[in-house]
Amino acid sequence: MLEPIKISAEKADIRRLGRTVMRNGTIWLGYSLSGVEFDFCGTSLSAELSTDWVNDEPWKHIFQPYIAVIADGKLVKRLAVNEGKAVYELFSCEKAEKVRIRIVKLSENAFSKVGLSALFADGDITPTKPLSERRIEFVGDSITCGFGIEGKSAAEGFTTATENPLENYASLTAERLGAEYQLVSWTSIGVYSNSVKDDRTEPDNGWTMPVIYDYTDKSTDLMLGLEPELWDFSRFAPQLIVVNLGTNDKDFTRGIPERTAAFENCYREFIAHIREKNPQAYILCVLGVMGQELCPQVENAVKSLCDERISAMRFDVQSEADGIGSEDHPNVVTHRKMAERLYEEIERLKIFQ
Repeated sequence: MLEPIKISAEKADIRRLGRTVMRNGTIWLGYSLSGVEFDFCGTSLSAELSTDWVNDEPWKHIFQPYIAVIADGKLVKRLAVNEGKAVYELFSCEKAEKVRIRIVKLSENAFSKVGLSALFADGDITPTKPLSERRIEFVGDSITCGFGIEGKSAAEGFTTATENPLENYASLTAERLGAEYQLVSWTSIGVYSNSVKDDRTEPDNGWTMPVIYDYTDKSTDLMLGLEPELWDFSRFAPQLIVVNLGTNDKDFTRGIPERTAAFENCYREFIAHIREKNPQAYILCVLGVMGQELCPQVENAVKSLCDERISAMRFDVQSEADGIGSEDHPNVVTHRKMAERLYEEIERLKIFQ
């Protein structure tokens, strides 16, 4: 057996997935399902990983970062990344065969980051090319992060251990369509206001999706003490953008006319901005699985844009009969129903035909 050779992330022939940033020789994974992919021919593969997560209080373990290792489309490992920097075994086999390795972040950007600084391989690492020319970007909140998807009940508190974007509606839909995809999602985020308590009289709009969308990964760059890098929209160029936002805004709007009107205006401006940055994409605005209160405003905003390549769609509200995930979020059963509904709408619109 050959001795594994250390290959720096900066020099490795690997393809970066999603909105990742390379800083000081480390590829930082912030957003859900951001990661790297490459072909590997050997018997032993490990990675040097680090994180900003620090387990310095009893409850901090709920935010521990997790990654998934996927070999030829099959999940082979789900790893918790510990504080500091360490080497983790990713893949091993008895006989060297060429296998496509994908390393992706399961936990979301809001709670921790993972840095990949080196690979240790006893074989060859070669770059991959996308398996499909179809590309979808999903822009959303905790639902799109797969928050609480593996939780047992609505009363169960959140932990990153039950967060799994590989099983969410976005992944299921993209895989069924045979499309490359990336997530730009953040828990509790809104367009006009993030999720707030009932006594809040002003919107929480310091870190909304319009604030972060234009950047590769604003949160990670700020964590590193760096000027946030603007996202190069040609780097992925999706044919379809699915926007699933508004669930958290309703916590502030609460049916108050001036607030719902402000949300509608802000939503319209944001979708128009997405169109400006992605002139060739179809934009599908979806909402409703955790409540349809702001669906009329989303539909009004879409209609007012008078763009035949922007439309709206409602998800059915989740049913208790299907079970509910952690903190009232959709579980795996509901995400599968969402994926079916979304797939049918995409096929009806003939976006990829």
